Amino acid sequence: MGGEVIEIQYKTKQVEKVCKDFKLAKKKFNERVAEKLHAMINLLENANNLNDINMMRIYNLHQLEGKRKGQYALDLGRSLGYRLVLIPLDENGNPYEEDDINILYSSTKIILIWEVSNHYE
Repeated sequence: MGGEVIEIQYKTKQVEKVCKDFKLAKKKFNERVAEKLHAMINLLENANNLNDINMMRIYNLHQLEGKRKGQYALDLGRSLGYRLVLIPLDENGNPYEEDDINILYSSTKIILIWEVSNHYE
């Protein structure tokens, strides 16, 4: 990695707090989820674009469907069931209209972290 890194924005102050405050994340979820979440945020903060993250198959970066179209999820550990939901933004801060996933992943310089949620709730 190296070079310009992804800029991270947060949907709400609550989402930002849980992503930045380990103690709060531990209280809200549990220690394993908090560790995975904070490791993921650290990884995102040091990535050049979403392609860097996509190459790490363990996180299963994938597009969501239906009413969540335009949102993407990263697994915070398959067995934990938690995921980080994000929206890739263009340089003007708008959601991408790009359908080619390779272009989208390599072009994304800004992401909006939407939520941390249990996929099965």
